[in-house]
Amino acid sequence: MEITCHCGNIKLSVENPPAEVGKCNCSICRRYAALWGYYSPEEVNIAYEKEKSVFYIWGDREVEFHRCNLCGCVTHYVTTPKCPDKVVAVNMNMAPLEVLAAISVREIDGANY
Repeated sequence: MEITCHCGNIKLSVENPPAEVGKCNCSICRRYAALWGYYSPEEVNIAYEKEKSVFYIWGDREVEFHRCNLCGCVTHYVTTPKCPDKVVAVNMNMAPLEVLAAISVREIDGANY
């Protein structure tokens, strides 16, 4: 399954949609309005049509939030070496609506973590 940013510059390929997505209310995820599908790095192929993504990192510096530098969509995040878990989280809000509609949403209270 291929998931793309609005302009198609960033393409994320995964074999299957996640069983659920995480909807986090932390200070950054609620602003991004992302629905995260969690994968191991080996499960996600990330390709760029014109430009590589740019990222934002803050706080504990364990996560890089990537976005398309052309259309501005937040596409995914990856954990850094500071994080004990190796994760690529794909913003499933970029998936086709019929795919997204079939995935359950788990509320994550990141604001009070």
